[in-house]
Amino acid sequence: MLCYPTTSNAQKTVVLIPKATIMHFWKIICLGAHKAVQGEDVNLIWRGPRVENKADAQIHLLKFYTEKKVDAIVIAPSDKERLNPYLEKAVKAGIKVVIIDSPVTSKAPHAYIATDNYKSGTIGAELLAKKVSQKGPLLLIGHKPENGASYLREQGFINRINELMPGRSIIRMHMKDGSERETRLVVEEILTAMPSIAGIFSVNEPTSDGVLHVLKKHADIKIPFVAFDYNKNLEKGVKEGKICALITQKPYTMGFLGVKTAMDLLSGKKVIKKMESPVTVITSENMDRSDIITGLHKMTVKERSDCPICFN
Repeated sequence: MLCYPTTSNAQKTVVLIPKATIMHFWKIICLGAHKAVQGEDVNLIWRGPRVENKADAQIHLLKFYTEKKVDAIVIAPSDKERLNPYLEKAVKAGIKVVIIDSPVTSKAPHAYIATDNYKSGTIGAELLAKKVSQKGPLLLIGHKPENGASYLREQGFINRINELMPGRSIIRMHMKDGSERETRLVVEEILTAMPSIAGIFSVNEPTSDGVLHVLKKHADIKIPFVAFDYNKNLEKGVKEGKICALITQKPYTMGFLGVKTAMDLLSGKKVIKKMESPVTVITSENMDRSDIITGLHKMTVKERSDCPICFN
């Protein structure tokens, strides 16, 4: 199934605005969203910036589709505050607004569907703490502070490390554009200047890809690395022992439920205001289980029958 803007004579139009369109995570979100409208009299429009951290592009799309008076907007906000006025304007215009993946500070949206991002950060801390054997500082590769999801993961990680490893130094880096290339350059510079780094945690797909690139390039560097998000490259990193644990979300389910919730709102049905999903941890010990990888690409039988129980 392709992810692109569509047109039809459907009675209702739902617009899904992702943070980006070219990364694996967002492509799977798109597949889940299209599954939600299959067989329904709904026109789904998938439109977003190619790469993340383009809040201006998302604002432009919000303004455009609010003026077009679409029926519903499902959006994964790149900025937890800057989009608020435009989300609120959409709600005032009678448009149903569902937030997925990343929170905003506005109370106007009708529903929020995402990973439990703070808890995910604490899990990252617990996994890394078990693997760290050296006394040096830990390296936390964050995204941008404006990104609500990754910010929560960072906070969860820091707070839990402080509990598990009191006094351990954490070097917290934020990427300017959040790209894989930028992460590569920053991590390589840090590891060269500070060979005492004892462990690394990254908060999303591009930062995880960037760290993995550096660790594969320098085979002599043996540092425990806990990564976040999933793609084939990161899966290979687990197989090769470069990633000791990979924390994964449920993008297909998130896309499906985001659009399904928007359709339920349009039908006048009562919806759950806030749904947060647990994560799955992939390691070399469990990655051969078919349900672990399959669950990243589609909904499980239980999720299909019990939705949205899987997000409770």
